[in-house]
Amino acid sequence: MSQKAVELVIGRLITDDQFRQMACASLTDACFKVGLELTAMEIALLSRMEIKSFADLSRSIDPGLRRAGCSVGN
Repeated sequence: MSQKAVELVIGRLITDDQFRQMACASLTDACFKVGLELTAMEIALLSRMEIKSFADLSRSIDPGLRRAGCSVGN
């Protein structure tokens, strides 16, 4: 497993509303579109998580830590 890639995906899910929306539709496609390479096992494990719940966490962090152009409420 690539721990760094997993951490990058989780970070994007927290800080990037657009990525999170794409991941809700297809985590595999979202990762491919932003150039994050994950193993099939990593995708399977991350897919078990409730991706929409990352929106709650996103709202709890300072807007300066979110990706530019992101809106809250997704």
